[in-house]
Parts: sequence; structure tokens; C-alpha cells
Amino acid sequence: MEKYQSDQSAKYGFIFYTIALLIWSLYSFFTSGDAGWQMTILLIGCAVYFWSRVIYNRKRNQ
Repeated sequence: MEKYQSDQSAKYGFIFYTIALLIWSLYSFFTSGDAGWQMTILLIGCAVYFWSRVIYNRKRNQ
């Protein structure tokens, strides 16, 4: 049960983080013409999240 709660909180945290940075980046792009650091942070965060899921999946399946 504790692992399920941890997985759910990580998933919802990632979803909030992604949506917030995406909205901020789009707003910045439409107002100033530059996506700014928000898009870079968003892309790096997505890469870290998905690669960590791949690594944990591989460890669990071995």
C-alpha cells in the first residue's frame, strides 16, 4: 500500500510540474517570443522522470 501511495504521489507531482511549466513556457512564448528557461527545465525534468522509470522497471524485472 505504501509503494502504491508513493507511486501515485510521484505521478501527480510530475503531472502538476509538467502542466505548470508548460503553461508558463507557452505564456512566455506568446508574450515575449521566447520560451525561456521554463521549457529547458521541463524537458530535462521529463527526461529524468522517464529514464528513472525505465531503470526501475529494468531492475524490478531482473
